[in-house]
Amino acid sequence: MPVRKWWVWVPVFLLSIPSLLDARTSSDSVASIAVNDEIRALLTRDYQIDVLVEPHAGDAWTRLAKRVTGDAARWEDLAQFNHSDDNLKTEQAVRVPFALLRPSLQRDILRTLFPNDRRTDAGWMHIVVGGHGIEGEPLWNIAEWFSGDGANYAAVRKANPGQGLSTRTGDVILVPNALLTAAFGSGPEGENAPKTAAEVRRSKDAQAQHAPADEDASEASLPAPVGVPSLTYERTNTEPYAVYRLQKGEALYSSVAIRFTGRVYAKDVGDVVERVVKFNNIEDVAKIPVGYAVRIPMDLLLPQYRPQDDPARLAEEASQRASAKLARRTRARNLAGVHVILDAGHGGSDPGATLGDVRESKYVYDVMCRLQHILEKKSAAMVSITRNEEAVLTTPEYPLDDAIVGVNLRWYLANSLFRRAIKAGVDKEKVVFISIHADSLHPSIRGAMAYIPGERFVRGSYEKRGSVYLARAEVRERPVVRHSEHESLEAEGLSRDFGESVIAAFEDAHLPVHTFNPVRDNVVRDGSEWVPAVIRYNLVPTRLLLEVCNLGNRHDRELFMTRKFRQQVAEAIYRGLVDFYTEDADATQVAGRS
Repeated sequence: MPVRKWWVWVPVFLLSIPSLLDARTSSDSVASIAVNDEIRALLTRDYQIDVLVEPHAGDAWTRLAKRVTGDAARWEDLAQFNHSDDNLKTEQAVRVPFALLRPSLQRDILRTLFPNDRRTDAGWMHIVVGGHGIEGEPLWNIAEWFSGDGANYAAVRKANPGQGLSTRTGDVILVPNALLTAAFGSGPEGENAPKTAAEVRRSKDAQAQHAPADEDASEASLPAPVGVPSLTYERTNTEPYAVYRLQKGEALYSSVAIRFTGRVYAKDVGDVVERVVKFNNIEDVAKIPVGYAVRIPMDLLLPQYRPQDDPARLAEEASQRASAKLARRTRARNLAGVHVILDAGHGGSDPGATLGDVRESKYVYDVMCRLQHILEKKSAAMVSITRNEEAVLTTPEYPLDDAIVGVNLRWYLANSLFRRAIKAGVDKEKVVFISIHADSLHPSIRGAMAYIPGERFVRGSYEKRGSVYLARAEVRERPVVRHSEHESLEAEGLSRDFGESVIAAFEDAHLPVHTFNPVRDNVVRDGSEWVPAVIRYNLVPTRLLLEVCNLGNRHDRELFMTRKFRQQVAEAIYRGLVDFYTEDADATQVAGRS
């Protein structure tokens, strides 16, 4: 059947389908299109794409799901999305999430909505249409449509250096090949394969970047196959769960516990695997066949892997969109005018993670010193450090006798340095805080991971009391720390951009990076979620706690002991900083503009 395409204002469409998407009105719509006789799509005023399908006479959920998604098993997702039971009511239009559509349908919808878009050797070129208000389609939405994940907006922004988060009609946005879904040229036509930033990383030089797991691991640790995990959901069960079918080379601990639940610490990974084993009545984890349908209790899943209408997922996506809009970073050629505050984890009587002869505090301090030297030699940045080998550099200095006091005095010192910089005329967006650490995680995990301050964990007022604190000038000058919602969202957005920039620099230098979600807005450990104090109570908007490797993995540990690797790490952090503030005179050419 030939595709019929036209552009009409919403009132015409509303007359054709009166029950349009929970009674949307013309006031919240921009335009609509008809893809074919049964499928129509609506572009809302907040730039969301809503899709409606008119069932055939005598249709069933499975047949409709097969027709529009390519997978009959998706019928349960569609039924749940429409708050329906097992019986399809053919007299009512069915709502279908854009992400579930077959690639050909996704392509037809977007090509019709944006007729000036085109394929290039570098990727997909999107021409911003706009249509409501001053701003056009946000980068978040563009990333969501063409890569399958709005969180890829940072990667899209990196591919378009001259582009801000806000767009205007006529802006040209390049979505690189590595991010594109099957609908736009990345992968077989039959696949519906949105890619998250983590999936893209994993597909690039996976063997080179991720050596086999430590020999103490009980299961084989091979790079997971390229592609996006396909989950189905069962929410009517007493204990709701998701289903994932294991692929060749995958193991429960890596492809379920670490990937879908975000657990990284050995005990937490073990606890999740034990629960999944019991939940599935698995007798021998070493003999799970390829294609085995693993049931994962819903409460274990990270928000991003939950159903599209799950409150936790909706809340996280809303927070990321809000923080992305506030991440209005500035430019600084050669880091001119930038004030970098460097912190090395632990120190003094606190060695941090210790495995064999490797003490975290010793080696991360070496990385910090190398980074300080690079910044002072190569850039115009001003550099401050929070500690030497034995003390926090407060006034007076604090000998690192108590680890907790030491951590708290670091953020008090960072806040004082931040206030001094602002008083001296430095833009707040040109102050950066980096705390350098080395993790001790499950032995199968390799590479760097960056923690940023998730907005939901960083609100309210904080204060540390006691003579050990009040003896320091930095505490006395402002003992109480306050974060507004706006400040917390801004910090999450700027810090996420910065974290993505540093992780990308690690990848460019072929340094190991954690396979799944290497930029995280909280730590998950012992059943709790939290943000490390050194960045939680910190006032610097752009702040990062960087775990440069996993000392629990033998390969990472051996690398970390070499001067060459530590120098490469320092140079990668420096490159991430430079890229974050890059002012590229040729930026417009990257996006195809002249």
